[in-house]
Amino acid sequence: MPLAPCPLPLKGFTLVELMLVVVIIGVLAAMVVPRMAGRTEQAKTARAASDLAAIGLALDLYELDTGAYPSRLDPLIARDAPSELDEETRGRWRGPYLKRGLPNDPWGRPYLYQRESQHGQDYDLSSLGPDGQPGRDDVANWQ
Repeated sequence: MPLAPCPLPLKGFTLVELMLVVVIIGVLAAMVVPRMAGRTEQAKTARAASDLAAIGLALDLYELDTGAYPSRLDPLIARDAPSELDEETRGRWRGPYLKRGLPNDPWGRPYLYQRESQHGQDYDLSSLGPDGQPGRDDVANWQ
């Protein structure tokens, strides 16, 4: 039995039309991807600077309450006053100063803290940056 002709015309895309769309998408991707490629490290550096500002604020609040900066960052996340504080200072304790815990830098390493600054600050707070080595790509509170 022969097939009856289709009453409606068949509609669809030709191979040339599909190839044209693929080429256009390829050209757009070639223009956009290089612009976005360097943004990941830039975003991580901005996050590190933001984290340093938040930790710095917590350190300053700690110092206002206790009269001195801590010797390490752990007291900023403690619920109870550190045992090394005297009784009067423990009464002024308002911790924890970092409620979400102590963050790591965007590259997965802990932030570096020194109570005695080598750069004329109240303290030194930094990240070693993407390469994990001291150098030009570090993010620090003295820059």
